[in-house]
Amino acid sequence: MQTIKQWDSAVDWYNQNMGEEGDKLNHGIIRPLVLKMIGPLSGKKILDSGCGSGYFSAELAKNALKVAGTDFSSNFIDLCNKKYKDIPNLSFLQHDVSTIMPFQSSGFDVVLSKMVLQYVKDIHLFAKESFRVLRKGGFLVVIVDHPFKYPSKKYPYLKDYFDKSIQTKLSLWGKVELTWYPKTISDYILSFIKSGFLLADIQELPEEKDGVIIPRILALKFRK
Repeated sequence: MQTIKQWDSAVDWYNQNMGEEGDKLNHGIIRPLVLKMIGPLSGKKILDSGCGSGYFSAELAKNALKVAGTDFSSNFIDLCNKKYKDIPNLSFLQHDVSTIMPFQSSGFDVVLSKMVLQYVKDIHLFAKESFRVLRKGGFLVVIVDHPFKYPSKKYPYLKDYFDKSIQTKLSLWGKVELTWYPKTISDYILSFIKSGFLLADIQELPEEKDGVIIPRILALKFRK
């Protein structure tokens, strides 16, 4: 409940900073990686799970056959429905990724989860449901903050990489305190492999911190 309140309260601030292209991280780094992993959009049915303000769902809809965006925040879904009501092949629906998806089996070619699962305590049901709603040969693309973390001003309560205790951090451009759940790389990969997926690609994108190059983004692509 606390997590929902955190995100519900951030709708206007999030929408303001993301705009229609995303912030520097999303537009310059994550966007091109996601598009490369998804491949050609023409003819594809895509589920954008955890769509936020919907700007990327709308971009995908320009070339995809159909895009469905979901988010657990009703405030975000209300925003998306108002902003993109005139795009016929784009729809939005409230859904919590830790619950069963309200979609038929084998209905999507691609499931996308972009910068969501680090805020989800248990991702096993999401993994199983993603497998169910994808057609055979379809792909799941997962983008998260890289699990590599170290105790710092941003993560003051984190003991080490393997610390699984619930954490909070000041995020969303330094305005909103968010709850997040530390996971290792193996936690992510094994959750999806145990659900039936095959790992098709893995990318680790860097950033520089205090003169040291460290991991920033973990990107995973799975095939059904």
